Amino acid sequence: MSQSDQSFSAYQLHIVLRRTSPHLWRRVLVRSDSTLRQLHQTVQALFGWADTYPHRFVLRGRFLGASPAAAGSTLPSADLRLAELQLQLQERFFYDYRFHDAHTPVWRHQLRLERILAADRDAYPTCLGGVGSPPLEDTHSPRELADLVELFTPQFVLHRLTDLIDQQATDAQLAQELRYLRPWLTAGRFCRPTTERRLRVSLGGEQ
Repeated sequence: MSQSDQSFSAYQLHIVLRRTSPHLWRRVLVRSDSTLRQLHQTVQALFGWADTYPHRFVLRGRFLGASPAAAGSTLPSADLRLAELQLQLQERFFYDYRFHDAHTPVWRHQLRLERILAADRDAYPTCLGGVGSPPLEDTHSPRELADLVELFTPQFVLHRLTDLIDQQATDAQLAQELRYLRPWLTAGRFCRPTTERRLRVSLGGEQ
């Protein structure tokens, strides 16, 4: 193991998207020397967000690594490294994304430090598993997400497409409708290879 390998550990984080039922969650390995800015990019990739809304971290009652449009950070902390936070095993903190107002997040992710491991690979972050496909970016709340999942069942999608065919819709109209409906066909599925690709792209292929 090289000296550079020995300079950091691997943090195993369990990340749950709160107020979803069943919970959407991801398990990921990240470097202990990752910054909050990099962790923000990691969470965005894990849950398929497009980074179009404000965000912040909340640790022990303090706002950290907030984007300018979010509630202000108590520290200029986007470049703080995870190791500097001195997290305890099983300690929880939060990543908030998109806000109803200055203080109330639409989407709250709970992050828990499950394990601290010796670094044994070159590529981090690495997704270890998860449940559920990412919400759509323009979904306004967990409640709306649950309502849409309940509405857009595979049976509904099939019925909708059959109706369009019966109405002699054009190929372009069918393709447009299918693009809209397709995410709901996989709403309960988690695809690790796709998630890994998003991680690589979001971090520019850095390791």
